[in-house]
Amino acid sequence: MGCIYPDLEWEDLESDYDHVLNVFGLINIDEDYPSYIGLYRTTNLDEASQTLSYVDTLYWCDCDNDECWECDDVQDGYWVVDSIYQPAALIKDAAVIIADDQGNNYEFSYIDKVTFIDTIYFDTTFTFYGYTFDWDTTFYDTNNIHINFYIDTTGTFIPQPETNYTLSISAPGYDIVSGSLTTPVRPELDSLSMQGRSVDTVIVNEPFDIHWTQTMGMGMVTGEVIFGNWWEDTSSSYWCGGYFDPYIIDLGDESQNSQSVFSEFCEQNLEGNETKDYFIRLTVMDDNYYEYFIVGELGEYSNALLNYPTTKGRSIGIEGGFGFFGSIASDNLQLKIRR
Repeated sequence: MGCIYPDLEWEDLESDYDHVLNVFGLINIDEDYPSYIGLYRTTNLDEASQTLSYVDTLYWCDCDNDECWECDDVQDGYWVVDSIYQPAALIKDAAVIIADDQGNNYEFSYIDKVTFIDTIYFDTTFTFYGYTFDWDTTFYDTNNIHINFYIDTTGTFIPQPETNYTLSISAPGYDIVSGSLTTPVRPELDSLSMQGRSVDTVIVNEPFDIHWTQTMGMGMVTGEVIFGNWWEDTSSSYWCGGYFDPYIIDLGDESQNSQSVFSEFCEQNLEGNETKDYFIRLTVMDDNYYEYFIVGELGEYSNALLNYPTTKGRSIGIEGGFGFFGSIASDNLQLKIRR
């Protein structure tokens, strides 16, 4: 008996509802790392996620150069251009205010392209000595990709730990959005030890303990082997060991001020004594951040095809729209790792 297959074709989906604001707000109390508010609106099901913003001229390609691929007999060369897109749901004309519990107001301004820093993170990506590390996030090199955020352009907003902050967003045609949070305590990493003694070098296949000064709140420990410019440093292709899944820890547990870390076991034949820089980071988060990214991620449905700058259709720390308003702080240790 043969199988009968139905006719398969795309079905156009339509939606009809009142749009609301979609907010992604992060207060970072680490120095030299920006706090920002990403602001969008909900979209229709049949709406394109990106729209053409403009065309950027990159450089002149001389047809005498073998790298040019669109030359013909009558052309000496041509201009190479790049189409710059932006989210279709982007909101540019909102009034965004963050206030502290002392009554100080800070107005965040829309920036069409962030240019005063090389890399910005849309979650918890961090940059250290020119290298960018990811923790379940998306990072953007602002030299190549246009990032659209509301940020403090005056330099007067310097967020403090254990402080209440409120968020107010007013955009024409949308309901007012408000948010609130309390920033976490600033963490303090103390030392790293192996077999009970403090060390400044980690062995790739041996566990180690991370120690911190007692604090409070929920935190996450991450580690990263630091490689050089990937065009020149080829060691990343054969390096083995030093990586581990992030550890979630309760920093308020008075019985605990350390965490044993077991990195992935390296089965390769480790010859030689090659050494790399090793970056350990302790990130502490407020209740909103913990609820949204740690607790919420465990049971929610995620679609990798959804428009990446927006939130995921739920709200933590936000009223009047969808979104998230949270805060993080971190401390780090830079050591060596040897194989």
